[in-house]
Amino acid sequence: MNTFRYFMPVDTYFGRDCIAEHKDVMKKLGQKALIVTGRTSAKKNGSQQDVTDALEALGMQWVLFDEIGENPDVETVVRAAELAKKEAVDFVIGIGGGSPMDASKAIAVLTANPEADAEILFTDPSAKALPVVEIPTTAGTGSEVTQYAILTLHEKRTKNGIVQPIFATVSFLDPKYMDTLSAKVTNNTAVDAMSHLVESYLSANANTVSEKIVAMGLSYWKECIPALKAREYTPEVREKLMLASTIGGVAIAQTSTSIPHALGYFLTYEKQIPHGRANGMVMQAYMELFGKDHQKVKEVLGYLGLETTEDMGQLMKDVLDISETFTAEDIAYYAKRSMENPKKLATFPEYGLEEKDILEVYRKSLL
Repeated sequence: MNTFRYFMPVDTYFGRDCIAEHKDVMKKLGQKALIVTGRTSAKKNGSQQDVTDALEALGMQWVLFDEIGENPDVETVVRAAELAKKEAVDFVIGIGGGSPMDASKAIAVLTANPEADAEILFTDPSAKALPVVEIPTTAGTGSEVTQYAILTLHEKRTKNGIVQPIFATVSFLDPKYMDTLSAKVTNNTAVDAMSHLVESYLSANANTVSEKIVAMGLSYWKECIPALKAREYTPEVREKLMLASTIGGVAIAQTSTSIPHALGYFLTYEKQIPHGRANGMVMQAYMELFGKDHQKVKEVLGYLGLETTEDMGQLMKDVLDISETFTAEDIAYYAKRSMENPKKLATFPEYGLEEKDILEVYRKSLL
């Protein structure tokens, strides 16, 4: 058995109304919070109100930045950090899907380093950060238990992670916030969670513990497949999707993500395809890179109740309403740009991927 290290420091609370029940854990973080959300969803699903009620019950102050859009860019994060510095906040609370949660980590770095510019996010891995609280309202990203934060870089026409490993101090997982999600968002984010689990299991960085954790997460996800296909979600399904998502985050915190994420970033930037959906679109062809009868691919399929990679492709068609069209010129550009991410390519354990291999994944998936 290979040696490995496993580190998961996030104080995590799961259950309906867990913020009200466990709000006291935020006392140690300071006296004033910056709440980071999207424009409307945190208000509609009640999560923002739950947070402000908890802070006020503790006698703590807060200020709101509610301008985080999908796939937040560096410019938006800088504006939020300027507000945080002006208001002298002690910690940051991210509420929402991956966008507000990832943004909150970057904001925490910029606020803790008031003399630095945004370039620090991509150049100084040791830069300090304010404490972060994460509250997911979708079941996909796993950012509440990972050290990653992904931002859009317009000058590079892609997305990239900040270099600081920022784990939340506390995360609150309340499935009730997903009750208002549309079927499209529910399924797109669910596929993101599934892709985290699959990519972690098949990664060159996988270890004994991460594989066991993935198996548990995939078992929860498998139980949700009928609901995802029917677009009908009970409270129990919402709970299982949230657990699968967080477990996926725990897994990729150790292994990182792999090829589908690297390829999906360009679909998101160039075609505005939601992140999880983009991963799902290339999933079958990614698994087929491993060749026929690959043992770990078989194990992943088995955990999901599938037999072949074709079954995976059909599942993605059933769960995602895929209608986008692409040209040969599109995929040639994406394949060329994907080679700029050697760290992601190195997570593929079988052989050194070349541009022709990536082009074939895009071709099989998109043409």
